[in-house]
Amino acid sequence: MSDAPNVVLVHGGCVDGSGWEGDYHLLRQDGLTVSIVQNPTLSLHGDVAATGRATTTEAPGSHALYVHSAAALR
Repeated sequence: MSDAPNVVLVHGGCVDGSGWEGDYHLLRQDGLTVSIVQNPTLSLHGDVAATGRATTTEAPGSHALYVHSAAALR
């Protein structure tokens, strides 16, 4: 088992997860486990829930969270 964290990519407002596609492939080539969160962008609660699912069910262990913009951190 690798000590590298699972990478979780989260898009900001007015875009979707497809913007992370290039980064996803580069990180996977480096052997990392990568998830892209597809936020519903209908509410902050929904976006937080989607990100939470990515960090609890898709890959166990530690996570490195990357966001597209400060709007994703509201």
